[in-house]
Amino acid sequence: MGAPRVPLASTTVVSRPARTLPRRLALIGATIAITAAPALSSASPVDALLDGFAAKHPRMSALVTRLDAGGPVAVAAVNARQSLAPASTMKIITSAAALLTVGPDFRFTTRIEGGANAQISPDGTLSGPAYLIGSGDPMLATTAYSRGYLDRTGTPIERLAINVRRSGVRKIAGGLVIDESLFDTKRMGPQWKSDYVWECGPLSAIATNQGRAGNDQSHNVSGPGKAAGQRLVKALRHVGVTVHGSIRVGRDAPGGTVLGEVKSKPLSAILGFMNPASDNFTAEMLTKDVGAYGAGHGTTAAGTDHAAKLLKERGALATSDDLVDGSGLSHSNRLAAATLVTILSDAESNPEWGDALVRSLQHGGEGTLIRRLRDPAVRNRVRAKTGYIDGVASLAGVVTSRAGARYAFAFLINDRNIGGAQRTMDQAVTLLATGAADAAPAVTT
Repeated sequence: MGAPRVPLASTTVVSRPARTLPRRLALIGATIAITAAPALSSASPVDALLDGFAAKHPRMSALVTRLDAGGPVAVAAVNARQSLAPASTMKIITSAAALLTVGPDFRFTTRIEGGANAQISPDGTLSGPAYLIGSGDPMLATTAYSRGYLDRTGTPIERLAINVRRSGVRKIAGGLVIDESLFDTKRMGPQWKSDYVWECGPLSAIATNQGRAGNDQSHNVSGPGKAAGQRLVKALRHVGVTVHGSIRVGRDAPGGTVLGEVKSKPLSAILGFMNPASDNFTAEMLTKDVGAYGAGHGTTAAGTDHAAKLLKERGALATSDDLVDGSGLSHSNRLAAATLVTILSDAESNPEWGDALVRSLQHGGEGTLIRRLRDPAVRNRVRAKTGYIDGVASLAGVVTSRAGARYAFAFLINDRNIGGAQRTMDQAVTLLATGAADAAPAVTT
């Protein structure tokens, strides 16, 4: 990934607040060393840039850490431990939590089962109902929807139908039971604005097409479980399997025989779609998955609680952090820049899960950075996640300078001057990419 990977244990971090605010130390990781204050002229241009913006826009939490061979060194910091609304940089936390819970190679498996005593007659008739069992796959979709909206990373429901046909089933006599019990029945994230229903379709363990009706995003379905059943019945009919009876939501019968299944792409590929697109539905589904697979409860609260537990174990949770959802849509989320930088530094140090996180972040000129950081001298040196909701602009990621110095950075700015905030963040990353902080000393108060 560029510079050598380094552990988090030997961190030299001291942070300086904006000069218009009361002073405080911002601490990252477990080992803290306070160095003597350098002369003001020795501050890096990155440090000066952030400090200057914060003087007029004080609701900023910022940290830049150079990942030196001897340990991470903070070279720019403003209120690094102050927790602010992160917007979509929250998806870095969601990504890390999912990777640490199930691993980058994990694949969601959606399956169809027969009942415990079901029989398949010589003519291919399944006695009783079939059970469609949701696994929390955020990418389960029709091929047409995947092609149009999921960058072809969808899990094709048509493939599930083909696999049922290959099992010898030609007719399902007792209808279709939809089991979405892996998750709770709450369809939206907590503390969202009412119009965010258009930012994220209804959540379900067996959601298809991201909870959208048809093969576009113009409308949401009213019942994601029923919609999944209808799409499956259509796909089955297309391959010569008929379903007689109703489509209904229920629970699967224990001990049933698997008639067919379909696996998603690896989690690493799902994150490679989610983060460049800043896809809210995928993030919220993965949050419930973290709860389901990591804590045994498929709820947003269980997912964010388990994510917080994982952060705390890695020394990355600030006292005032508050994880409310997985996408960052809620204005009630709170993260500190130090939290994001610690996770990104940890990812750099632990490639078995961290490579998938870092590689899921977009280069300049890609995804939600399509109009930002496009300078040829910068764009391929940076991988970052953007964030934007009303009154919030954020950016977090990693960047490599021309000389090979590696940095982890996070900027959270809660201010109405979104344009100014984004320009300041982009200027800071550009300075890092061009080597302006390569020889900078550790910042101090």
